[in-house]
Amino acid sequence: SPCRRRLARLASACALPPLLRLALAWLLVWGLFVFTAMVAVVYARLIGLERTRLMLFSYAIANVQTLTLEEPLLIALNALLPFIIERLTANEVCAEMTNEVLSSSVGTCLRALQRAVFGGR
Repeated sequence: SPCRRRLARLASACALPPLLRLALAWLLVWGLFVFTAMVAVVYARLIGLERTRLMLFSYAIANVQTLTLEEPLLIALNALLPFIIERLTANEVCAEMTNEVLSSSVGTCLRALQRAVFGGR
């Protein structure tokens, strides 16, 4: 349609050059780094050296735990889930049980979400 063509021309006319977009992205990354470093320095000056070390140590442990345990487990689960569901639904009895479990758990989650958002009913 003519409207879409006009919008496409406008978008291409307003688009930044790729090198400028890359430079802005790196500027944003470095800006966030400087901001978080400044937050760490401010907290270090406010709460003292020992508590700051403990705080940074706990952040490091949490980061290592996330990158070595949680992320690989979630990636493996996402990769294997279609295979597991295919195997479960190959058998009629397992397919019915899987359908029942999924429908009841989704229904329970939706009801809890409805109660949380709209009040207890």
